[in-house]
Amino acid sequence: MAALAIAGVLSIFAACGTDAVGIQQCRNIESARCIRATACKIDLSEPLHEGSDVDSCIRFYNDQCLHGLVTSVTPGATQVNACVAAINSGPCDYVVSPQNAPACAFLNPPDAGPADAADASEDADDDAG
Repeated sequence: MAALAIAGVLSIFAACGTDAVGIQQCRNIESARCIRATACKIDLSEPLHEGSDVDSCIRFYNDQCLHGLVTSVTPGATQVNACVAAINSGPCDYVVSPQNAPACAFLNPPDAGPADAADASEDADDDAG
């Protein structure tokens, strides 16, 4: 009976695991966006918060990045550094949509597989008829 209880407790902790990819890389990129936002005249005052807008933005994304990046491969330091540099020195559009920066292309979700493409085709046919 004790072994069953221990197995139950261990299964609860195993369920708390994460498959998140690139948590720290996400935090580095989002911190760069938060810091550059004010220079780009991007309003960080919402949602209401205490402290500076930039600090609040960084705190928010520290938590949000626990979900990781939308990729199955963790980007390397060179890729992340190039992306952060593009955010820091590129046009303000890269702060709003970093995935549009060539150096940050790895932020784009992977292409839909054949099954997803077939579903999209069927949905388009349904909408047409």
